[in-house]
Amino acid sequence: MPSKRKMTIQEVADEAQVSKTTVSFFLNGKREKMSANTWDRIAAVVEKYDYRPSTTARLMTAKHSFLLGVLIGDITHHFSNRLVKGIAQTCRTGGYQILIGMSDYEQEAECIHVDRMIDMHVDGLIWQPCSNPQETLNKLKHAGIPVVCIDSNPDELPLSVVTDNYRATFKAISACIEQGYEQVIMFSATPHVLTSRQERYMGCLDALKQKNVPCHTHIIGTQTPTEDILAAVQQCDLSPRTLIFVPNCWLLPNVFTAIKPLHTMIPHHLGILGFDNDDWADLTIPTVSTIVQPAFQEGAAAATLLIDHIRGHCDTPSKTTLSCEIIWRGST
Repeated sequence: MPSKRKMTIQEVADEAQVSKTTVSFFLNGKREKMSANTWDRIAAVVEKYDYRPSTTARLMTAKHSFLLGVLIGDITHHFSNRLVKGIAQTCRTGGYQILIGMSDYEQEAECIHVDRMIDMHVDGLIWQPCSNPQETLNKLKHAGIPVVCIDSNPDELPLSVVTDNYRATFKAISACIEQGYEQVIMFSATPHVLTSRQERYMGCLDALKQKNVPCHTHIIGTQTPTEDILAAVQQCDLSPRTLIFVPNCWLLPNVFTAIKPLHTMIPHHLGILGFDNDDWADLTIPTVSTIVQPAFQEGAAAATLLIDHIRGHCDTPSKTTLSCEIIWRGST
């Protein structure tokens, strides 16, 4: 059996006694460009050495790679899972594959992923940008790669799909005040990292300001001890009916667990309202009221917008804002 080794396209051409262009025609299935004898000679060399063309080289010479990049903050959350599923299903229907990167909301990681996606010649990028996107934007613009922002759009880029975070939060908090809650404790991730966080943060504060209701705000992270969260709640005078608002899906489980000693106070003296988490919020005791984003539809809309833009279709709206749904459960 002949030995197999990595060959170049030029070596295949030399052994088959044809040009590199003819080998390229063979690899792309263009049989009408050559005689049966030439085709058979190239096929014999390819089979003899088990030749496989370089993916990178083919991407560099192709007009389109039919690859789309997807870069989001954290792919481990249920929201992100549904978002990516919507993107993937639409891309599959449109004949595209996706490359997924996670920035962990850090600019350095974001830039590394974008560099690699540019090297892979992605046709476009669906991107959940962090708070300082200019370096990334410059790279993408220089590479001529179209971008659709999803969930967050700090610089108001022309192509985006987002949800009505501010309006939905304002509406939900206002409804809770109408139900008799007299103060709010908000546990939030750092707001300025994403515009979606800022919108929820301000939606809560503005609704309370309009009703002249006090708010106790705590900026926390996934590593904040549950004891500290419970202590922050207990430090407040809970005699007024109190609502705990957690506008980040990945923080809600931590807060819900932390206040377990106070669950008997829910919902008559203590309420809790979160964002998303519809994968488990209906299974807890008590169940948890949440504002839910249409994540699957958001991902599908972003992929449709990007593919249409790549193909030069002008009938797709460049900006889409989808409505969130408020699901009232046993915690309010």
